[in-house]
Amino acid sequence: MVEHSSQDAAVDPEAEAARLRAAAAAGKPGAYRAYAELLTGRGRLDEALPWWARAADAGDADASRTLAICHKDRGEFAEAERWYRTAADRDGGCAFGLARLLQEAGDTAGAERWYEHGAALGSIECKTNGAVLLAARGEWDTALARLAEASAEGDDVAAHSRRAIQNMLRDLDGWRAALARAEAEGDPEEAYEALRELLDPERRAMFERYPRMVAEAEALYAGAAAVGSAKALVDQALFIARDDGRWAEARALVERAHERGYDGAAYVLGVWAEENGELRTAEEWYRTADEADGGHMWACFNLGVLCVRQRRLEEAERWLRATGADGAAGVAGADEEDGPSPFDEGEERIVQALRDIAAIRADPERMPPPEWEERLPGLRARAEEGGPDAWFAYADALDRLYRLPEAAEWYRKAGTPRALLALGRMLYEGGGAKGLRMVPCYEPAAAEGDAGAAYDIGRIHDEAGDRRTAQIWFRRAADLGHGRAAWWLGWTSEERGGDPQHAERWYVRAARSGLVPPAFLAGRSMVRRGACAEAEPLLRVACEGAHEEAPYWLAEALRGLGRAEEAERWLRVAADAYPDLLHRYGEMARLALRDPG
Repeated sequence: MVEHSSQDAAVDPEAEAARLRAAAAAGKPGAYRAYAELLTGRGRLDEALPWWARAADAGDADASRTLAICHKDRGEFAEAERWYRTAADRDGGCAFGLARLLQEAGDTAGAERWYEHGAALGSIECKTNGAVLLAARGEWDTALARLAEASAEGDDVAAHSRRAIQNMLRDLDGWRAALARAEAEGDPEEAYEALRELLDPERRAMFERYPRMVAEAEALYAGAAAVGSAKALVDQALFIARDDGRWAEARALVERAHERGYDGAAYVLGVWAEENGELRTAEEWYRTADEADGGHMWACFNLGVLCVRQRRLEEAERWLRATGADGAAGVAGADEEDGPSPFDEGEERIVQALRDIAAIRADPERMPPPEWEERLPGLRARAEEGGPDAWFAYADALDRLYRLPEAAEWYRKAGTPRALLALGRMLYEGGGAKGLRMVPCYEPAAAEGDAGAAYDIGRIHDEAGDRRTAQIWFRRAADLGHGRAAWWLGWTSEERGGDPQHAERWYVRAARSGLVPPAFLAGRSMVRRGACAEAEPLLRVACEGAHEEAPYWLAEALRGLGRAEEAERWLRVAADAYPDLLHRYGEMARLALRDPG
């Protein structure tokens, strides 16, 4: 009889799992958490969550926090908040998590309360983040004192934040002093130059983290403008424009700078109009900037791009060559194999735009379709007599013909959710508008259940770096049947949350829409957990879609089902079609192919 040591028994994973499950089922102290941790470590979060919940219900604050994090990663924010709140009044970690959750949702007051509460419970993280929030609204002295306390307790983040705020306040004093000297001398140019560093791109993060500094910068530029600097009016407006509710105020300041003779103001007004989808206005301001400045390079460039988007190609070419960039005239002879480009970044953009014009001319599919030009008079006549449907039809024809400003007018006239969605897509995807400014155009269609509109809103927020809002909208889109939204949710759940089970469900939903990559990802996930029969049809779909890794994983699924000959055939398909890829699978692949070498 062979005797097994306790050490041997301890390393048997299945025996350990059975032991922990039995202990948890019996309600032994600490067993809920231990079994939940084991399941979580194995990627079986679905099975772990009920055990985490039992541990939390038994008073385990760490279990409450773990549950909240899991639900947050799954985009289930209300459930995450519920679990944080079950222990936030007595646990600093949960108080911190709840405060972060509220802060990300825009509830700054709620975040401050819970950071304060967590700090009282002894959470250094709460003390540091709460202090940073105080600094964000300008309570510098209190913030610095609390950061000093947290730093003394060993928090490196607090020490770094304290130094950053001290440096920022020192710079602020320097800007104020320099502006005061310029004010005393009545020198507008010196007043503007005193503040130049405020617009350094490296300071962008400072303004994002400490919004009070935006107000300080606005006040400084207002002071420089009072001395007589028209340029300062524009920079003051740039800070005001960060607040969407003050957009009209910002625009009025730039218009005043233009009236006072600052040539660059017209260019800024053109950029803003373009970002807002006001194409005619943008073109007018760019032309004004060019005329006022005697040849404004970027106004010419932007005019060229506007014309390209509207397929006014001869005009576009003239504007691009009017930039005066040295590389523009030589675009036809450029040879990318001759070595690094001699042009700076601006010239390269101009050269690329000229190349785009040549590519458009060479591709009939990218030019206005003649058949729609023929239909236009009839559609126009019906639009002048009809209602929203006729207006939409005419706008759609203009859109297809790249007559974007006119199309925008008729889409707006139609005003239906469908028309507004088409307007938003036209302006954002083809008109140069800023995505976040176009979101209101997408929302009515999304509210009516348009999955594509909901997905587009999620994509816009994702591109803007707002992952929480993006996740909310992708979830809505996926629930409406949008495959790419489901794919995104699966990918973020797996890559960011380490939650393969949740990811797999989203991949399956995405695969139902006919997408090949998520079909592969779902099938691979199933093979890894031993569900080979479920994986087989998904991996066959991926193989039919020419996914390069799918044959290997289909072979693995077939091996798991005991169909060795079929598996070997698919491995040989993989080896023939994707030899480099197959080598990455290493020894397992070679053994499967019965290749001892």
